[in-house]
Amino acid sequence: MGSIHAFSALIEQIELQTGVERMASSLVYSTALISVTLAVFFGHILYRRFGASTLMLVATILPLLGILLTNSGTWLGWILGYGLLFGFASGLGYGFSLHACTMVTSKEKRGFVLGAITGSYALGALVFSILYPILLTNFNLNTAYSVGTGIIGIIVGIGALMLLISKIVTRTAKPNQLQNPKPKQLGFARLWFGYCFGVFAGLMAIGHAVPIIKTMGGDAQLASSGIVLMSLGSGIAGLVAGYIADQFGCRKPLITLTIASAIGLVLLAALGGVQLALILMICIATIYGAFIAIYPTLVANLFGKEHSAWAYGKVFTAWGFAGLSAPSLAGWLYEQSGSYDTPLLIAAILAAISAIVILRLPDKKQVIS
Repeated sequence: MGSIHAFSALIEQIELQTGVERMASSLVYSTALISVTLAVFFGHILYRRFGASTLMLVATILPLLGILLTNSGTWLGWILGYGLLFGFASGLGYGFSLHACTMVTSKEKRGFVLGAITGSYALGALVFSILYPILLTNFNLNTAYSVGTGIIGIIVGIGALMLLISKIVTRTAKPNQLQNPKPKQLGFARLWFGYCFGVFAGLMAIGHAVPIIKTMGGDAQLASSGIVLMSLGSGIAGLVAGYIADQFGCRKPLITLTIASAIGLVLLAALGGVQLALILMICIATIYGAFIAIYPTLVANLFGKEHSAWAYGKVFTAWGFAGLSAPSLAGWLYEQSGSYDTPLLIAAILAAISAIVILRLPDKKQVIS
């Protein structure tokens, strides 16, 4: 389901097909990220009411229905078919996987397992960063996207069957049996802003990877190679970062990652050059992959597995806000100046603020104020 983050391989073709400019095409991806957020936010309700295989069957069907809308060749069709339906399915797969593994994994291995989930999610972006350019070389956009989505449907359908066979128990207790903590007791602001500002750069880089690399002087082949390497770095980082979180806690690694991201963004904006740009883009995506692997572990450690899905759904709205604002802001500023320097510097400032916010977070289970 992480193939939704290979969107930058489609963005220019969508512009050609629909006749929209960069900001409007970026809104397709931003809409998808909002849909992902909604699926994770309401996930704790869905996990309580439906079994594992049913949830994954829904995640299989929604993107296939979206093809009927994207094949209209209109901007609204892409907003609804890709942004709304495929986005919600992607969030359902991602959020449920985190929930299921939190329920069945011991705290000592939680970071590694949740890191493996985010790494697997990044694998989808890696595979389709390679597949989409191949399909677009041989087919028009509608056919290429339909074939790609059909492949996703087969893969997720197999996952639904495996969950049915496994008979894994993932349903949480009913509200009258398990009361969630009161939001006013938990002070979500620090968790929310730390996450939002920390992922801003990664979502901007992933959403505009191809045009950023081209702006720095790269060609289409180099840009395609770039998003493949970015996805690979993000996936590997999830595994490594999860293990590190198990060994050393979550807060210090998160602070290190956000500082490194800020430095990389400043260098990317200031120095330019296609080779350096490619290296820095890969580094930023890798840092993003590590960051999103550790943050669910931090939330689970703070609230416990019983409240993890509920709490992470609320914290994850920060990711959705960044997903809506980062690609759109980058697209708008690019239209104004023909350069990505300004949005990159804005992302660097936000990453530095994220480090300061995370510094004040606790690193073990407790009610935070």
